[in-house]
Amino acid sequence: MATYITNTLRSSSTVRAEGAGTSYANLVSLAANANETVTSADIKRINWTTNGNIAISRNGEVIVTLYGNGEIRCDEWGHSISTNNTSNVAITITTGGTVFLELSKTSTYATPLTGI
Repeated sequence: MATYITNTLRSSSTVRAEGAGTSYANLVSLAANANETVTSADIKRINWTTNGNIAISRNGEVIVTLYGNGEIRCDEWGHSISTNNTSNVAITITTGGTVFLELSKTSTYATPLTGI
């Protein structure tokens, strides 16, 4: 199973997982650089397609199970999936498929912004 993470400093991260198996998006891997320390991450959007199912878990608790294909845009509702948001994200794809997650991050910074 392949997992790809794209991070943006002081903004969201995207996670793409493909194939069958389990992969992880650890909070530390969501940092854009060494200046950023991610303390929590909420799921804002999910896009997926699978011929089996996809389970997204945090701290051992399944928080979303997905079948077929679709899209969930929590940010359009003004909410996010924040269950166990201080834990790493585990993605398990059974049979095969692809899932995209957009995560909003809460972070601290070694060098804070000044002059804004």
